[in-house]
Amino acid sequence: MPAIKFILSILLLIVIASFAVKNMGSVELSYYDLKLQLHLVELPLMVVLVIPLILGFLIAWFMGMFDRFKLKSTIRQQNRSIASMEEELERLKNTPRLPVQAESSTDS
Repeated sequence: MPAIKFILSILLLIVIASFAVKNMGSVELSYYDLKLQLHLVELPLMVVLVIPLILGFLIAWFMGMFDRFKLKSTIRQQNRSIASMEEELERLKNTPRLPVQAESSTDS
């Protein structure tokens, strides 16, 4: 599975690189600063496309890490619960049993 992920990652990087090379034209971006003044910046189209892509990967990675930590915490909690239940089961197995008394039957 890791080899397949690696191969797919390399293929994705090749596609992104070829797309970036073909789109080297300049783009003018407008944005507002904290004082709400309009600014214009001229950047290559490649930069404008790659930055959101990288940000998307980072956001997805952080969300995946958060889910992974959450799952590990749940697994640890369940393992502790299983261990305590196994200890209780062993304790109950080792307790002496009381003799079973025969039920008295009365015929009516």
